[in-house]
Amino acid sequence: MLETSANKIKEVEADRAKLLESSTVVTNKLREELQKVRSQLATELADREEVETQLSDLRQKSVTASELPEAADLLNQLKGRRKKSKADLADIDAILGLLADHNG
Repeated sequence: MLETSANKIKEVEADRAKLLESSTVVTNKLREELQKVRSQLATELADREEVETQLSDLRQKSVTASELPEAADLLNQLKGRRKKSKADLADIDAILGLLADHNG
């Protein structure tokens, strides 16, 4: 009976060693996967930050592009190109108002 108990203890210890080895392999694989996921996440976060920066730049350019010139400047340019133009400052101001309404 003592011999049987000793054999059972050895079997249990062998099973325990196999389980420990198996769990170590699984743990290492999970660590590798976790590292891959973290790396992918870091890449995605960097890409997102770049996209947000580009979007911010585009918004800033959009605001700058939507600023319309002064009506008097446009009237002077028009008179420089078409000396006989009958447009006046009020006409140019009205056109700028229409453009601002259209863009805004």
